[in-house]
Amino acid sequence: MRAKGLLAVLALVAGPAMGAGNEIDLGLNADAIRLYYAHTFESAGVRTDGGWLHHQDIGDVAHFGIQVVGKASPRGGVDAGIGARVFYADGEGSNREGYGLAPGVSVIWTLPRFNRVSLAGEAYYAPDILAGGDAEEYIDTSARVAYAVTRQARVYAGVRYVGADFDRAGEPRFDTGLHAGFNVTF
Repeated sequence: MRAKGLLAVLALVAGPAMGAGNEIDLGLNADAIRLYYAHTFESAGVRTDGGWLHHQDIGDVAHFGIQVVGKASPRGGVDAGIGARVFYADGEGSNREGYGLAPGVSVIWTLPRFNRVSLAGEAYYAPDILAGGDAEEYIDTSARVAYAVTRQARVYAGVRYVGADFDRAGEPRFDTGLHAGFNVTF
């Protein structure tokens, strides 16, 4: 799964034409790493993303998503999105492999007086009706505070929870707790 996930993410990165609206994100902690790529079609207000999460003991999760994005307030400062992600989770064990569709939301608030600082969060959830394979449920949530080092580069710290519930095989937590990383746009 590791090689497949990395190849899928690299294909997503190479696909769209390079230009404004591209984003690469790398977040990690002692046990897990997440690589993420997104492209925003600003004229259409649509964002596509793909990512791969690897936990050294638990397994891998790959996703591809699409959201409608835009300003959430007339004064600016708050950007929001609503959409869904298709996911594939491999818990590196028997009967721990699943897929599904997880609807979700994202919000980014840039502080008005300190515009280098932003707060962001996202939540995706797939109940049993939207999950297949051995998966009965999938949850992917995160919250972070970021600091813009430059206009195109941010460093951040946050919390993340990515977990699934599998038939007869328990509830592996692909990532929990604190993480840190960086995000670049180009």
